[in-house]
Order: sequence, then C-alpha cells, then structure tokens
Amino acid sequence: FPIEIMLSPLESAEGILVTAAIRDITVQKEREHRLTAQNWALSAYAGAALALSPPARPPQDFLRAVCEAITRESVYVLAWIGIAEEGPDKLVRIAAEAGSAVNFLNGLHLSWAEDEQTGKAAMGVCIRTGKLQHVFDSETSETYAPWRERARQHGIRSVVCIPLLVENGWRGVLIIYAARPNAFETPAIEVFQHLAEQIVHAAHALDQGQSLQKGKIELANTQRQLTDALSAMVAPMVAAMEMRDPYTAGHETRVAEIAVAIGREMGWPEERLHGLRVAAQVHDIGKISIPAEILTKPTRLTGGEWALIREHPETGYTILKDIPFAWPVAKIVRQHHERLDGSGYPLGLKGDAILPEARIVAVADMVEAMASHRPYRPAIKLKIVLQQIKREAGSKLDAEAVRVCAALLLEKRLVLPGLNQR
Repeated sequence: FPIEIMLSPLESAEGILVTAAIRDITVQKEREHRLTAQNWALSAYAGAALALSPPARPPQDFLRAVCEAITRESVYVLAWIGIAEEGPDKLVRIAAEAGSAVNFLNGLHLSWAEDEQTGKAAMGVCIRTGKLQHVFDSETSETYAPWRERARQHGIRSVVCIPLLVENGWRGVLIIYAARPNAFETPAIEVFQHLAEQIVHAAHALDQGQSLQKGKIELANTQRQLTDALSAMVAPMVAAMEMRDPYTAGHETRVAEIAVAIGREMGWPEERLHGLRVAAQVHDIGKISIPAEILTKPTRLTGGEWALIREHPETGYTILKDIPFAWPVAKIVRQHHERLDGSGYPLGLKGDAILPEARIVAVADMVEAMASHRPYRPAIKLKIVLQQIKREAGSKLDAEAVRVCAALLLEKRLVLPGLNQR
C-alpha cells in the first residue's frame, strides 16, 4: 500500500537523531485517482457535447464526431457506437468508431445473441438488458478472458458499456476502452451516462426531423448541463486539497464566501459570481503537488521550500487549463498571487493585466489566511488584518475590493465563524 514518510532531524547531546513518521495514504491516493478519472471524463464530455451541436448532419457523422471527441483524451484508446440489428443473427453494426486502438475491432464477430461469445460478454448483456456493464480490469476479469491477449496488444485495460435506446427507433451501445485499469470510477461513469442521454436525444431529433430552432434549444440545455457538471467537480477537488493540508481545511470555502460577497456588493451578475466562486474554491489546487510536510511545517520555510510554495499558482493553472469551464477559472487561479505593482508571482503582472476576479480572490485569500490559525502562528486580529490590506490598497491590492471587503466585515454584513469575533 502507498505510504508517505516524513523525516525530522533532532540535535541531542549524543548527536543527530532522526524521527520517521510513516502514514498510510491509500485513501488519499484512491481519492486522487477518482478525481483524475472524473477529469478525464469531463474533458471527453466537453468535446463530445460540441459534436452534438447544430448544424444538423447525418447520424453517422455526429456519432463519429462524438467518438473522436472522447478519444482525444489520451487515456481513452477506443470509443465506438454499435447498433443492434433485429435479424436472426442479432448482429451489432458499428455505426461509428475512433481511437488509437480502433484495430481491436477488426475480425470480431459482434452479436448480442445470448448463445454468441460477444453476446455473453459486456456488450451483449448491455444491449439485451439495457443496463450499464463495466470491466474494471481486463487482466483479471473472467468474462473478458477470451479477449485478454487482444486487449494487451492494443493497450486496453478497462471498458465501460452504456446502453443507447432511441424512442421508436434503434437501440445500441456506447463502448469506451481505457488504457488504465479502473479508469471508470463512479463520477466518470455518471458523466458518460449523461453523454449517452445526449446522443439519444440528438439521434431522436434527427430521426424526427426537428427544426434548427429546437436544435439550438437542445444545445443550450447541453451547454448548461455541461457547466453544471464541471462546477460539480469542484467539491472532490477541494476535498483532495484538504486531505493534503488539514490545517487549512475550509480555507478555500471561506475565501469563496468572502470573494462572492465582495463581487455581489460590487454589482456583479450571478453568472459571473458563479465563476468567481468556482475559481476561489480551487485557487490553491496547485498545492496538491507540494509535500505535506512543507504545507504543515510549524517553523519558517527555507528558501527552497518557499520556492516550491510559489509554484502552486502555475501548477494550478496546468491542472485546470484544459477543463472547459464557462469562466476563465485557470487564469484566475494562476493570477491570485499577482499584485498591482508587479511584485506578485508567478508572472509579475501589473495593473489591468490582472483579471478583476483574481484581484478579488487576492483580497479574500489574504484576509482569510491572516485571520486564521496556522501551524507557524496564531490567528491575527481582524482589526490588524484590515489595517494591513488598507495599507496595500491601490498599490498592491485592488482598492475597491479592499474597501468593500472591509465594510462588509466591519458592518457584519459578512459573518464568517472566527473572523468577525476577534
């Protein structure tokens, strides 16, 4: 099982002693894997959702575009859509396929009949029962044994089969193959199930010859659902961060509350506030790459340790930049330690080059961090915190954001446990 080891030197009369703390991080690794798997699925979903948009085109074209979008995410080596035929042989026709392992399908006899080999496997069962089927690991699955060697040759380790049923039309299956075992955690499967529903809706619209206007409505709904799905992924991100640094548990949530309160007071619309909240909740996601012993160190950081800490905005940007949020979340995360006079990091941006959202998060982050307990110091009184941000207003920090934040806290129109009581 995975472990984390923290070594600490202690000077004594006998010489240097070293204590070792060894911690089982199995749960943390499993949570990080689930988060990664969900990110893969959301990225694939984002591209596939665009493939389902107007203009209208033949079914085989948009189905192929969906498969291509899924396999742009490198972990998914093959995606294909099969249509169940009703003849005596109950064959499965490949309607669309894409991916680096597309040759895996060459020569396979595809049937959903109960007495056929492929009919007994995940694909056939999925079509017959209308229920999702999942092969966690092709190396250990008994039902996948007939195709194990073929899977090895094409770099396949896990598979998910999702049923498709078009009302008064055809039925079939969306099958996605991944290069890693256990690549389809529950959150990822839910994303692909939602994608399957969108495929069915799009196919039904084409079959019924619905108007372009209806298609635009469907696209708007799909984009809204995509935004909701992307926003929902913030919760496991925050949980993963808090596992790394228990001393700052709740920091991201409190920063988000402060930031949104500032934005709302400044008259921002709800849609923009939604994006501000998402960015604030993951503004420190980059710290997931920093060793836990540095995050929780009770003494002053060394130059090398401080250099690692300063990398977290850029690391956060790298993690988030390819996720298609409706707002510039990755850029906000990258800029939340920039300062108006150019003294911030990692880019040394000045003035208007810094996004307004990043300026607000900078104020909220500074207030929450100073007013909360840390391993290396006690919490600072709110009065002193506000004096500090007012000194930097206009030079390092956004003056309007500082003015609004101070007013909200002093007038108790924004009340957060611990902040307003000191």
